[in-house]
Amino acid sequence: MKRRELLVALAAGALAEGSTSLAQAAQAKFTDQIELPKPNLTGTVSLEEAIAKRRSVRRFAAKPLPVEAIGQLMWAGQGITNSDGKRAAPAAGALYALELYVVTATEVMHYLPEGHRAEKRASHDLRPELRALAVNQASVEAAPALLVVAADPSRLTARYGGRANLYADLEVGHATQNMLLQVVALGLVAVPVGAVDGAPAARKLGLPRGQTVLYLIPVGYPA
Repeated sequence: MKRRELLVALAAGALAEGSTSLAQAAQAKFTDQIELPKPNLTGTVSLEEAIAKRRSVRRFAAKPLPVEAIGQLMWAGQGITNSDGKRAAPAAGALYALELYVVTATEVMHYLPEGHRAEKRASHDLRPELRALAVNQASVEAAPALLVVAADPSRLTARYGGRANLYADLEVGHATQNMLLQVVALGLVAVPVGAVDGAPAARKLGLPRGQTVLYLIPVGYPA
């Protein structure tokens, strides 16, 4: 194939892939909204014990997480903990660049901190496809629930300019550690997965423009 023909073919393929991604994004509408169970503020595991017991675990029992556990984990990451709207994890300028999602075998949930709610949509099992975008780490597909931490640094740009991406990354770390400690307190296990191709993962999930996936957290009951 001549060089010009090869370039045309590659361009056509890229356009087709882009069209597919846009189509996926257009179809990724949340069709239902639920109130999550009220978060528990008086756990039985101390902070010190949770810190001491936190370990990365990559094997899970084949048991789905109840909505109570999912809601508690989302609250630990981004729940509103103050009457002025401040959240559980620090955020630059209280501008909140993060969005939290949960992927299971049958649906995708999006956490709505206001009112401790979630919107959800039915979906085919996206975990195998997200595994492929996370250097094929088996835990991404094996876990009954996959927490997805996405960020939109543009929310910080007006105030922080070129430091927006840095501050978004820091925010991801704060929220993720909260959720990992909450995992321990709930008697669950998890592993943070940072090796994820963020932009394709966001397109696969049909996330809004500007959001990219920065962390995956496979979570479940211990095997």
